[in-house]
Amino acid sequence: MIPFIGKVRETISRHHMLSLQDRVLAGVSGGADSTALLFALHELGYKLAVAHLNHGLRGTESDQDEQFVRDLANRLALPFFSQAAAIREAAGNVEAAGRQARRNFFESLARDHGFNKVALAHNREDRVETFLLHLMRGAGSEGLVSMAPVSGATVRPLIESSRPEIEAFLTELGQSWRTDRTNLDMSFARNRMRLEVLPRLTSLFNVQLPDSLTRTITLLEEEDHWMNGVAEVWLNEHPGVGLDVTELRALPPALVRRLIRLMLRRAGWDLTDVTFDHIEAVRGLLEDGKSGKSIQLPRRLVVRREFHRLGFSEAPQSAAEFAYDLSIPGMLRVPELGRVFSATFVSEPVDAQQAFSDAPTRVLVDASGLGSCVKIRSWKPGDYYKPAGWPAGKIKKLFQRARVPRSQRGRWPLFTTESAVIWVTSFPVSREFTPSADSKKIVAFEALEG
Repeated sequence: MIPFIGKVRETISRHHMLSLQDRVLAGVSGGADSTALLFALHELGYKLAVAHLNHGLRGTESDQDEQFVRDLANRLALPFFSQAAAIREAAGNVEAAGRQARRNFFESLARDHGFNKVALAHNREDRVETFLLHLMRGAGSEGLVSMAPVSGATVRPLIESSRPEIEAFLTELGQSWRTDRTNLDMSFARNRMRLEVLPRLTSLFNVQLPDSLTRTITLLEEEDHWMNGVAEVWLNEHPGVGLDVTELRALPPALVRRLIRLMLRRAGWDLTDVTFDHIEAVRGLLEDGKSGKSIQLPRRLVVRREFHRLGFSEAPQSAAEFAYDLSIPGMLRVPELGRVFSATFVSEPVDAQQAFSDAPTRVLVDASGLGSCVKIRSWKPGDYYKPAGWPAGKIKKLFQRARVPRSQRGRWPLFTTESAVIWVTSFPVSREFTPSADSKKIVAFEALEG
């Protein structure tokens, strides 16, 4: 066996990347790395298909790349998939836009054609370059160990192979590869790192720098994996919605940061654009006096402090104001809430216990001062309320006292007349409308599920 293929096989085995039963989609651009990946996996006997994204950034050369990869797949009798994509810059970053387009293409193919593994051709130098680029941006350990050998269904069989080893393997096979001239464009940070910075650091400080940094990355990766395990255990031992502020305050900051990131991941969000400053802003919600405050993160992520808990959610659409007339007697559905409200006359006498009932969904009201209908509407700042048995005051204060999350207040229904609040659902009826044994006309208002 050719030594290079043996090394790739060892990498696959060491990191438990692939089995011979896997259906593997190999991403092949036509460059040296992906061409070597394709031949190595084919020689090792894996069930392969070839995927190529034509990003169209180099005109005719891009089309020639596609034809080159198509010819390789035909030579090896492998299924071939290609797609043309118009790459648009993401925040001025063509590289990021290209990576996202490839990721979307590969995920779509894997889903539609039953591939359970996607093999990418990143090599040792790619990982070292990424490490240094992220280090210069101030990444934590998780960012520094990106481009892992295995990440979900994505595997990188060449991650322990060097660029010279890859090119020597292809030369030994007599196999050509395509050269992307944009890899020489010094306007790209990665090209500057590969062509200028890393060689200069190697010549000035350590001729074995790629090997040394690879060892550092491996150590960081193992420690990062261990710390993530600690965070997973902590979360599993503290179940519930969100995170308890008091408990977080007692933990080391490093663990709190990991718990925040893990909670966001568990909620289903990609943290690509979530920075250290974002996480620190979320940690700031643990301070005194932050209840009711929130932090807006990228991709409509919101972390909100509600009293002694941190909640993680998608940013809600602004609560739509609503106002409807409920006939007495009658029934009304409020579409904004997905709930039904009813008004019915009550004929039996009312005792004191019924009069001051604070049942959450039904109240009795003295209707002598009411007309033929009442209004059901959303809460507004400044609304004033006199709940029976409770101090009178603004409804905002009532919500705070009852610890109603701010995110829910705009959807809280009120029964009102033109000048007064009759009932805030889930609270006691207003003392102005509390029925007594002398009440001549009594109405039961009820809030029902939709």
